[in-house]
Amino acid sequence: MLSYGITDIQTKPSLIKKMDIGKIIDKRAHTTLGYYISAKYDKLITPIIKQIEKEEKLNKLKILKAHQDLEFAELGVDDGL
Repeated sequence: MLSYGITDIQTKPSLIKKMDIGKIIDKRAHTTLGYYISAKYDKLITPIIKQIEKEEKLNKLKILKAHQDLEFAELGVDDGL
């Protein structure tokens, strides 16, 4: 995957037309701003992204549920004293 600087894209917007998949970075701040994926790959990429987002949400819910279960268990112990 090629990396493109944000200032390069700002000075030459035609770079986007040439890109299929690219990593957009801010060279001054040394951070990744995001990724560019051409529309022709949309049908392939969208289901994968949705699946990843779904798995991330489920993992967050499981962590939250475990945390809540611990809080309720602690409350039950405190009530018994």
